[in-house]
Amino acid sequence: MRSQSADAAAKLILLGEHAVVYGHAALAIPLGKPRAMAVVSRAAAGRPVSVELPDLGLRWDGTAPVPRDAETFARVIRAAAERFPAVPREGWKLTVRSQIPFGCGLGSGSAVAAASFRAIGRFFRVPISPPLLSKMVFAIEKLHHGNPSGIDNTVVAIGRPILFRKGRAPRFLAAPRSPCLMVIGHTGVKHRTSEIVAAVSRARGKDPARYAALFRDIGRLSGQGAKAFQASRWQELGRLMDRNQELLEDIGVSSPKLGTLIRAARKAGALGAKLTGAGRGGCMTALCADAAVARRTARALKAAGAAAIFITEVSRNGKA
Repeated sequence: MRSQSADAAAKLILLGEHAVVYGHAALAIPLGKPRAMAVVSRAAAGRPVSVELPDLGLRWDGTAPVPRDAETFARVIRAAAERFPAVPREGWKLTVRSQIPFGCGLGSGSAVAAASFRAIGRFFRVPISPPLLSKMVFAIEKLHHGNPSGIDNTVVAIGRPILFRKGRAPRFLAAPRSPCLMVIGHTGVKHRTSEIVAAVSRARGKDPARYAALFRDIGRLSGQGAKAFQASRWQELGRLMDRNQELLEDIGVSSPKLGTLIRAARKAGALGAKLTGAGRGGCMTALCADAAVARRTARALKAAGAAAIFITEVSRNGKA
């Protein structure tokens, strides 16, 4: 066996950003696209495990120091070797590509880690169950984000829509009864989730009662949204997304560029639109009733300056 490949989905938070960090519910789904892909292949015997990142034009030969862009994969390699005796520390190579923009709220870090672990497991014939994969990816996420909610690794590793509460078993949702379309627009502005979460924490410390009320309201929207999602009540879900965006603006995590794209999507006929992820850049998402509206929304986002646009179906099988 010369090589084995694997991929992993991006994730999308439909409702619940930031509130989920403080124990409230969030509604999230895996995406059909964009995705991350990893390949494990044989290399010269005795050579340290190397990493290739063609999207970044980077190759790390496995020796110190580790380039910053290769740190995630160095940690993945170390974690796999420490957990599984069958995974050696030499004689193989990890190649990773990703369609998911980095730092945009779509779970790129979890996706590249999950794809890498899956490819390693397949190549060395090590079974990695979805719950174990989620746990391993979460350990990588903590190194990046400090205090992640756990939603990214769960959605990416399990691959099912969930209503998620930090510290509780995720509630997996039934498949929607009919399909709908999501249009995702990238502002082109990267963000660091850990920094934004820390800024929100500082603001919460100055006005705890106000932020507690905001987070509570967002959590309620997530519960209502889970019911609307499963029943394919797309207009209702769109209204909940719009209301969630208002609350996220009150928290202070939107941005002028996000606002421009969100307004463009609504004007084009989207049922609802909001930022997704940490905010202050990254991506927004719009819920569209059919393909014609989705195409019109995508054109509107492009005209409004979106750096990248993805259209994906929220399908009957429960995945986007």
